[in-house]
Amino acid sequence: MLVLPLKLRQGLVSAVLLLLLLPSSFLAIEQAFYRQLLTNAEQKMEVHMYSILSELNLINGKIELNNNTLAPDFYRPDSGLTAYVSEEQMLLWQSDSSLNQDFELPVIELVPGQHIFYTSEQQQQKYQILSIAFLFDTGDSAKPLAIHIVQDEQLLLAPHISFRNTLLKWFIGIGAGLSLLSILAYYWTTRPLTRLDFEIRQLEKGCQDHLTGNYPSELRGIKEDLNLLLANQNRQKQRYRNHLSDLAHALKTPVAVLRTSPLAQQPELKEQIDRITAMIEHQLKKASSSGQDIWKKQTPVLPLADKVSNALRKIYRDKDCQIDIQCEPSSFFRGDETDLMEMLGNLLDNACKACRRQVKLTVQQQPFSLTIEDDGPGIAPERRKELFQRGIRLDTYKEGHGVGLSIVAELVNSYSGMINVGESPLGGAAFTLSFPADS
Repeated sequence: MLVLPLKLRQGLVSAVLLLLLLPSSFLAIEQAFYRQLLTNAEQKMEVHMYSILSELNLINGKIELNNNTLAPDFYRPDSGLTAYVSEEQMLLWQSDSSLNQDFELPVIELVPGQHIFYTSEQQQQKYQILSIAFLFDTGDSAKPLAIHIVQDEQLLLAPHISFRNTLLKWFIGIGAGLSLLSILAYYWTTRPLTRLDFEIRQLEKGCQDHLTGNYPSELRGIKEDLNLLLANQNRQKQRYRNHLSDLAHALKTPVAVLRTSPLAQQPELKEQIDRITAMIEHQLKKASSSGQDIWKKQTPVLPLADKVSNALRKIYRDKDCQIDIQCEPSSFFRGDETDLMEMLGNLLDNACKACRRQVKLTVQQQPFSLTIEDDGPGIAPERRKELFQRGIRLDTYKEGHGVGLSIVAELVNSYSGMINVGESPLGGAAFTLSFPADS
């Protein structure tokens, strides 16, 4: 599952809110205005309807109307506002504004006294119509008549379009203003998180040993807890170093006395004293390893690799070892420099011992891995598991006590890494140390 950073999530939430709220608000206001236009049109048409209704007369048996009392729009042709009086779909009277209009009376059934407001489309033109049915008293009888007030929809569209364009300009301005305010608020509210993230990276790089920034109350508790954790870790590491120093000094004298004893010159005793010395060094290195540290430094790999390879070229100058290092200058190891030196030193030293002439170191960053290869005889698959057992050696070299690879294995394990032993294209063994992505 894709997990987005907090800052990106906040930005996306703000953007989504703007994209949803502004268009929906725009549509709601526009529709409300259009409905208000329809309501106003209906009310005006009702006024015209009652005006016509009050001026209807029966003259010489015919329905007539005094046009002088009508609104000016009923006199002007093509004004968009017309009126009709009908009897059972038969036209009895129409306003002057309808003379050039090809409009057919709607076929509707209305009860006398009922009026209705609706929209009708004729010849691809929409009209708003208000119709009322009533009984007109002629003296001898009552005639069922209907009045139809017809308004061209263009009379509504013009103010509607004008309002929509004005509203759109305002909303664009409001959207730009809100976007700017959101960006400013985003950077203002995430500044403490950015500063905290920067300080944590500085802790990882070893550039500082505690958090010093001034944070808001929401982050102040986290800052204090982290500083307390770092302080406790530093005190614990210092106690370990002091105890190890005391242990080293306490063992140094007895071992030195044993070395000066005449009995220590016997091969069996000398070998055992050397093993004791090697085991003490191994345990000291293991206890002081930084693999379990919460905050890991970023140690450049290439300078250490060059230092180790230069030293090994001098040690094995009789072999004329060709050590090829393939490592980017920007490559780094998230851990202690001493631990990396120990792993590189042991593996490159073993490769130089086993090789005929060629040794190759390959470093990859994402994820971090080290591969050491040689062109020696290689290691049989059935014996590879024995390599990392303390005190067991698969070679025939006189130097060493069989603890080098066990030290490497325990260091790699302390960083939650893995060791793989395989065959190299060069012909010999290939040791690959791989570490998790966050190591």
